[in-house]
Amino acid sequence: MRRLLLTASLALVGATLAQPVAAQISFGAQGAYMTGWEDLSQVSGATDLNGTMGVGARAVFSPPIPALSIGIVGQGVYYFPEGDFTYMTYGLGAKLGLALPMISPYAIGGWQWRRSESGGVTDTENGITAGVGVQLGMVPVFVEATMEFNEEIPTQPDFDVNPLVIQAGIMIGG
Repeated sequence: MRRLLLTASLALVGATLAQPVAAQISFGAQGAYMTGWEDLSQVSGATDLNGTMGVGARAVFSPPIPALSIGIVGQGVYYFPEGDFTYMTYGLGAKLGLALPMISPYAIGGWQWRRSESGGVTDTENGITAGVGVQLGMVPVFVEATMEFNEEIPTQPDFDVNPLVIQAGIMIGG
């Protein structure tokens, strides 16, 4: 009888002190603008992606830690280049920043895969991506700039073939 009373008491205390769980996963849509890419590696017909726009989706897992904005980010973007050419990117990375009331600056970095196709020839490459961004506190909107590094030595990047991507979007949930 004492065990039953003790178990019931612990259950009652646990239910009384339990706090609601804040959503930790948020989803969103984003737009991207690629600048500075002069040549795509070894794919004929893909000589200039500078100024190409794209749309995509993003998911962020972020545990509720006061004063810090950390998370794991998964995203994908489909670009709309001119001509008979398709190009898309998708990646997984980490986000670290400050959770301020109005605006939250952050740094983001991770690994990204790029897939292109032209004239039936498909090319896939991958590499490191790194950047900075800000998220507005009142409206779940973000703006970020990332540099995508191709399969090369990261200490000696060739900035003529590494694009700077400007992304902006809105997050839902979390």
